[in-house]
Amino acid sequence: MRSNKLSLVLAASLLFTTSLHANNGAGANAATGSAIGGVSTGVVIAAVAGVAVVAALSSGSSGSATSASTTAATAATTAATAATTAAAANAAADTAIAAVSSLVSGDATSTTLLATATTAAAAAEISAAAAATAASDLATASSATLSGVVNTAGTTICAAASSCTSSELASLSYTAAYTAKVAAEDALYVNTVLTALRAAMVTAGISIPASFDTALATATTAAAASQTAANSTIDSYTTLLTTLGVTGTTISTSTGTTGATSGTTGT
Repeated sequence: MRSNKLSLVLAASLLFTTSLHANNGAGANAATGSAIGGVSTGVVIAAVAGVAVVAALSSGSSGSATSASTTAATAATTAATAATTAAAANAAADTAIAAVSSLVSGDATSTTLLATATTAAAAAEISAAAAATAASDLATASSATLSGVVNTAGTTICAAASSCTSSELASLSYTAAYTAKVAAEDALYVNTVLTALRAAMVTAGISIPASFDTALATATTAAAASQTAANSTIDSYTTLLTTLGVTGTTISTSTGTTGATSGTTGT
């Protein structure tokens, strides 16, 4: 019979989820981003490599616990991929912005779109960093840890020293999936604005540098890869809820190519 330490942990989990929704805007994300750093896919995969049973998931079925750990580890890996590819898209977008920043001052529409793209790119970078941290936390929680389940920044992830409850693991998986989607959506949105900027520049008779087109193509490819990885993470999160036998907040997959401001909706 599964042992769920819900008295305090579930309350903390619910508060954490509520905080995530409340802090989804760019301003709140900026505060988050200032306190966290990115993590590469390789780092997260390395953290997941020693996947083991999360002891608190089940007192009578090690197979069920192992399955949950494996599913959570898979979600962590794809979430890390989403974060890494979103970061690559953001870097390429920055290159595109730099390529035309000195060319648009004579056209009001282009100038406005450049400012929008710059702001969106900054928010997207924060989102990618948040997704990387969430992926790292989930990877740690789904791996064997003897000295306490904490992330690389030293923040406690689960209440127990060496295990997580089902509600804690579900909450961490939710965060990884949701922030992965936000990172992907934000990266897609930046590309949408840059595409509009290009069109405005053409209309204004401003020559488009080849470096802009190359960077935008790179950003578009990377953002699409981030979206695919984010959706895989959402699928793993849904599977994990079923494996654990718990309910959780539904996350819709990211669709379309235009993205959304702060990743709040798909298109």
